[in-house]
Amino acid sequence: MTAADAHEAHHTTQEHQHGEGCGHETVQHGDHVDYLHDGHKHALHGDHYDEH
Repeated sequence: MTAADAHEAHHTTQEHQHGEGCGHETVQHGDHVDYLHDGHKHALHGDHYDEH
């Protein structure tokens, strides 16, 4: 998966809300937090989560 593909692949916030107590491990990634989810990282981006 290229960086461009990773930015395009996403899950909506309606599918799952990451946050405190959501059950997913967090990883600080620069100025934001990624959430480990099913073997990959999600990062909040507007109304969806980008794959990192």
